[in-house]
Amino acid sequence: MARETKAQREARLEAETAAMTAVAKASYTERMMAVLERAVRENFELTVKGNQFLVADRDERRASPFFVYAEWTVVSDMALYELEVSVELKEEASAELVRKAQVRGKALAKLTEEERELLGL
Repeated sequence: MARETKAQREARLEAETAAMTAVAKASYTERMMAVLERAVRENFELTVKGNQFLVADRDERRASPFFVYAEWTVVSDMALYELEVSVELKEEASAELVRKAQVRGKALAKLTEEERELLGL
């Protein structure tokens, strides 16, 4: 197998970058709508202003709001990614609270009436 020349490598990398950019542009609207739906479910406030969506976490007022734009650019893609990460972290925290409540419920269900009285439950 012959080695790749510098020009061939640069051309290959440029083609790969163009292909990734095309995929990102094509999937941007779908990703944006999906993450906005998830954000609203996780108690984020959604406001539409002009050509952008302002998304703020109602539970964490000190956190900076996210600005998500309707059209794809490199900057809007990064902003969408940041929102995706924030929503994912909040979903994981919510899932952990649900899991703990289920474990607690199962543990309490195992207690006898006498044990509940002794524990003041």
